[in-house]
Amino acid sequence: MKLSHRGKPFLSLETRIVLLAVGLFCAGLSVVGIVTQATVLSPYIEQLGDKAMSIARTVASIPDIVENVGKPGAESIIQPLADGIRKKTDVEFVVVMDSRSVRYSHPVPERIGKTFVGGDEGPALQGKEYISNSIGTLGPSMRAFVPIIRGGKVVGAVSVGILIKDIKAMQMKLLRNLFIALILGLFVSIIGARFLAKSIKKEIKGLEPYQITRLLMERETILNSIREGILACDSGGRISLLNEQAQKLLNLNGSAIGKHVSDVFPKTKVMDVIKTGQPIVDREARIGSRRLMVSTVPLKEGNRIVGAISSFRDMTEFEALAEELTGVKRFVDALRVRTHEFLNKLHTILGLIHLGETERAIAYISDIITDQRESYSFITRKIKNPFVGGLLIGKFGRCKELGIKFNIDPDSYLGNTSQVETNALVTIIGNLLENAIQAVMHIEKERRVIDFAIFEESGKIIISVRDTGHGIPEEYLDRIFEKGFSMREEGQGIGLFNVKEIVDIYGGEISVESKVGCFTEFVVTLTSGGQ
Repeated sequence: MKLSHRGKPFLSLETRIVLLAVGLFCAGLSVVGIVTQATVLSPYIEQLGDKAMSIARTVASIPDIVENVGKPGAESIIQPLADGIRKKTDVEFVVVMDSRSVRYSHPVPERIGKTFVGGDEGPALQGKEYISNSIGTLGPSMRAFVPIIRGGKVVGAVSVGILIKDIKAMQMKLLRNLFIALILGLFVSIIGARFLAKSIKKEIKGLEPYQITRLLMERETILNSIREGILACDSGGRISLLNEQAQKLLNLNGSAIGKHVSDVFPKTKVMDVIKTGQPIVDREARIGSRRLMVSTVPLKEGNRIVGAISSFRDMTEFEALAEELTGVKRFVDALRVRTHEFLNKLHTILGLIHLGETERAIAYISDIITDQRESYSFITRKIKNPFVGGLLIGKFGRCKELGIKFNIDPDSYLGNTSQVETNALVTIIGNLLENAIQAVMHIEKERRVIDFAIFEESGKIIISVRDTGHGIPEEYLDRIFEKGFSMREEGQGIGLFNVKEIVDIYGGEISVESKVGCFTEFVVTLTSGGQ
């Protein structure tokens, strides 16, 4: 199916999926960076400050430093101690100063004896501990200050520093790692997004969203414009699609989507189709007063059955035409039989006249007229349905032509207002009588007898057909209603199957009694009102 490209978006579905995946990844990584900054970097800087403060406290409590700070020549004692601690603790500097801010230790020995640079040491010389950020001789640094107390008096201070450039270097390293992760993540996300996009495109048969929308609109229009009901369900029997005609034919007021098919359409064989995978074509079913013709096929995905689709149509509107066609056919059959029969009789009459047997010819004609009038008059009086009556007249003539005695029970009766469709009655009676004719036409002529009876009483129709043929072996009695089974080589095995189908639709019963070499009798009971 080709689709118009009007309304086609600028970007394809695959491109949009890739861009969306990449965008989501970048947004996610940005969030990770912010969280990392807040949860990793800040606590790390705080830990560095705590480390510097701890080292400063340790240095400020060393006895040699406490005793010698502020004294002439003390740098020779203090410098080795402070510088050794600096090297072991991996900090940038450990500076010990006296109360005048004169250094007694420094990573650069030449700066010992000079005044401390930064201007933030004042509070420490007043006895306070704190962390400060300032610019010294080594550059911007974060430094911890701890006062040196001797004899209860502040005699100096210790400053332990970590250069800001080291912190920034660590930040840059973190950002560099995040950037590398971003590049690798983008590469992976693009590959993954393309794989996802191709998988989605494969699932939707390569269609773009606008094409799917167009298909859905076309499907809705098509489904609701056809005169057949369409019902689809999943493998569990839950209805997934129902067009407007189906809702009308099934007498559904609300939506039936999601309901089980057996609750909405109990007469169909949808679940059998799902279980077996075998389609059912043109099977009759009744919903209320409607007679439907249903076809159900399995819905497959590869070799797996994922559901079923049923299509059904109301046979009521076709009933009149079917009955009319059936009546015409029966009329033609009756005419054919009667034409053949009367030709034989005319030949007989002509022969009698040529022989001069006028009296006998007159008597023969009178017998024919009386016999025909009685037979046809009986059928038309007892059988009010003209189509069934025409069928019986046709079968009566055929039996006479084949030398078969066709007896109709004198108590038989069928009205013309039965709620059982005429086509159903014609199918049942026609098939049973045809089977009976086939059963007796090859036996001795004196034994060729068919007994027929039909009764309508108490809301039921009872049909009986008995023949004196060879009978049905007991091992075949359970199979005679199977589709395709036939005891005759030329048989198709359809007639009795159709009879059983119609009987089941009307919730009726069919029984068979047979004795090999003697007789076979079928009795069908239908509820006049149907199910």
